[in-house]
Amino acid sequence: MTSLEGASRITGSFDCSGNELTSLEGGPEKIEGDFNCSSNRLSCLKGGPKKVKGDFNCSGNQLISLLGSPKKVKGHFDCSGNQLVSLYGSPLETGSFNCSSNRLRSLQGAPDEVRAGFDCSANLLVSLDGSPEFVNGDFCCADNMLENLAHGPIEVAGSFDCSGNRLMSLKRFPKRMAGDLDCSGNPALACDAIGPEPDRSCIRLVHGGSVRCCCQQTGGNHIEVLSS
Repeated sequence: MTSLEGASRITGSFDCSGNELTSLEGGPEKIEGDFNCSSNRLSCLKGGPKKVKGDFNCSGNQLISLLGSPKKVKGHFDCSGNQLVSLYGSPLETGSFNCSSNRLRSLQGAPDEVRAGFDCSANLLVSLDGSPEFVNGDFCCADNMLENLAHGPIEVAGSFDCSGNRLMSLKRFPKRMAGDLDCSGNPALACDAIGPEPDRSCIRLVHGGSVRCCCQQTGGNHIEVLSS
C-alpha cells in the first residue's frame, strides 16, 4: 500500500504499518483507538489524525519533523528510530513519550505534559534542556553525550537512567525520584575502590534518597555493595 486515500472514515484502531507510505494524506482525522503508521517511508506526519484516544506509533520511518502530530495523545507516543533533529511539532500532552534512536541534540519542543514514562536514549543529546519538568514514570536519557544533568526533570515518579554518557558528576538529578538511579557507563563517575579491573564496572544506585556505590561484574548479574 502506497496511499491512504479512501480511508478517511475509520472506527476503532487503524494500522497501516509495514507499507511503502510516503504520506498520511487521505487517512482518518479521528481515531477512537490506536494509530500505527510505523515502518513506512514517511518524512513528516502531515495529513495524519488530529485526535488519537489510544497510542500513536510512527516509529521506524524517515521522519525529520513531527509537524502534523496530534496535539493530544491519551496513550503512548512513539517516534523512535527516525531521523529527527528536533521535537517541535510533537504533542503538547501525551501518556508516555519515546523519541529514542534519533539524531536529537536538544529536547526543545518536547511535550509539556507527560503522564507516564519519557525515553530520549540513543540520541546525540548534549543537554536535557526542553525536557518535561514532571515525569509520572521512568525517565531514560541513556547513551547520549551528556556531561551534566542540568535542565532535566524536577520530579520523576519512576527510575532515572542516565547510563552511557559523559557525566562529570551526579549533581542536578531530579529533586524527587521514586525509583532507582542508574549512571553506569560514565567513566568520570567510576568508583576509585574498583581499581583497574577490566571485568568490573561501577554503578551508583539511588533508592529512597539513599546513594549506593556498587561493583558489578561485567556481563554478570552479581552486584556487590561497596558503600552506602
